[in-house]
Amino acid sequence: MSGPLVLVSHVLCPYVQRAAIVLAEKGVAFERRDIDLANKPEWFRAVSPLGKTPVLLVGDDAIFESAVICEYLEETALPRLHPLGALQRARHRAWMEFGSSLLNTIAAFYNAADDVALAARAVEIRARIEQLEAALGDGPYFAGTAFSVSDQRTHP
Repeated sequence: MSGPLVLVSHVLCPYVQRAAIVLAEKGVAFERRDIDLANKPEWFRAVSPLGKTPVLLVGDDAIFESAVICEYLEETALPRLHPLGALQRARHRAWMEFGSSLLNTIAAFYNAADDVALAARAVEIRARIEQLEAALGDGPYFAGTAFSVSDQRTHP
């Protein structure tokens, strides 16, 4: 990594937490800079093509999207949080995507238009969490007793 790291954030963004957890697990020093997404500063618009958080500023460069930030950190900072085997890494990455889908379902729960939609999202969330728990097995993590990048991405 080159240059100081700044994690551009919004206080309520669960995707920011993913990057913050990986930074903390790897012991990487960083500054967290919260912004108001309802009133985005111009400098933020310049570094976030999608207008979303998180963004990791690495010196003069910007990396956006939480999954990409986590992969960058995995490639540039120790300890490794992905399993060594390619098949296990692929499995973990697939469950990371599952976690993203679950976060979207939770957002739909919070934004439900009525009681019927709220109840439907609650049933869907419960079913997804049951799938997740079944995949964990004895756990507590996907790699058994070792924490990995996929664990922070699948535990909303």
